[in-house]
Amino acid sequence: MTIVNIPFRPAFREPLLSGVKRCTARTTRMGAGGDRFLAFDQWFDLKIVTEAPLHYVADLWRQEGCTSREHFIEVWESIHPGKGYRPEQVVFLHWFKLVRS
Repeated sequence: MTIVNIPFRPAFREPLLSGVKRCTARTTRMGAGGDRFLAFDQWFDLKIVTEAPLHYVADLWRQEGCTSREHFIEVWESIHPGKGYRPEQVVFLHWFKLVRS
């Protein structure tokens, strides 16, 4: 197990800690299955990292902790203002689980 750093916006605190947010898409691979990260003072285990087109990830808006597909696209565009939302862009989809003590 490796400890990795995966930063999250403050708006995702509640979805992460409640277990609603179960994945995150990134333009780079942030870790691998079996790795662990700390977010908002809680540990999470990475289960698997796959590659997927962004339009597929947008359909996982609930698991991404968003309120709608449009909300996911809005968040993505605010994080990536230069490139924006490109549906065919392949991203790394990180699936994780909150570690319960």
